[in-house]
Amino acid sequence: MEENKKSVVEPIEKMAMITDALQDLFPEGKIICVLELKKEDFKKIQGNFRTIDHTHNKFSINISGVDFVFIDESENISVEEPKTEVSKQTKTNFFKKLFSSFKGG
Repeated sequence: MEENKKSVVEPIEKMAMITDALQDLFPEGKIICVLELKKEDFKKIQGNFRTIDHTHNKFSINISGVDFVFIDESENISVEEPKTEVSKQTKTNFFKKLFSSFKGG
């Protein structure tokens, strides 16, 4: 029975310590911790929380205003990279405007 008690308390206790440290570091910020875990680690953490979450590949909890989002790494999550490409027309217009002020009469 003590093993069950320890398994539930240990991760929550450690997350509470992380929560305190993050809130000390960023007292005015909104903090979200996203953890992408291997399947075995994900299932171990998931076992400490509601049984309704056991069928999902991601779940979140809130500890003192800090959101912890747990994601199974086998979950396919696509993050769209911001496009930094500048079109050729934009470059041309910029240079035309810039050099138009240097044209003499």
